[in-house]
Amino acid sequence: MSDDGFFSIRFENLGSTEDDIYSVFINRDDDSPRMVWYDSMGDPIAEADISEGEWNDVIKLAKECGIAGWDGFDETDPSSEAGFSLEAEDSDGNILFAQGTGSFPEGYEAFEKGIREIFAGYLE
Repeated sequence: MSDDGFFSIRFENLGSTEDDIYSVFINRDDDSPRMVWYDSMGDPIAEADISEGEWNDVIKLAKECGIAGWDGFDETDPSSEAGFSLEAEDSDGNILFAQGTGSFPEGYEAFEKGIREIFAGYLE
C-alpha cells in the first residue's frame, strides 16, 4: 500500500445486533470526498459529500489503527457471528482486503468506533 493515503474505503461491520450491522463506503473523487452509509439490509440511509476535515479524519484514523497492516487478514472463530470486511484502495490502485468472523485485527475496535464517531451527525 502507498504511504500517501487511500482513495476509497469500504467497511462492513457485522455486529451481533441489527444496530451493529452496517457498511460504509468513503471515496475521493475529483470534486469532493463522499460517504454512503448502508443499513443492515444494504439500503443507503445516508449519502453525502463530506468535508475535507472529515476525509482527513478518516485517513488519520486508518493510519492510527494500522489498517494497511490488515491486508490479508482472514480469520474465523465459528463460535461467533460478529465479523467484518474491509476493502481499501490507495492512490496507486493497490487493493487491501481483510475479513474476519469472531476474530479481528489489532486496531479494529478503535477503527469501528472512530468511523461511527466521524459520521454520527449524518445518522441522526
